Amino acid sequence: MLLALVLIAIGLVATVYGARLASERRRPVDLAGALLAAAGLALALLGVGRLLSERFF
Repeated sequence: MLLALVLIAIGLVATVYGARLASERRRPVDLAGALLAAAGLALALLGVGRLLSERFF
């Protein structure tokens, strides 16, 4: 359960930081921010899957 909560927290922080980078910075950094936001969302969803099912991964 602790792993799931850590994954969710890190994923949400990465999503918010990536969205801020994507919306506030110039061209090369905004692309990296968009990728970071997507990866953070995927990480948070992995954490939710782990929270709902202990055998998720």
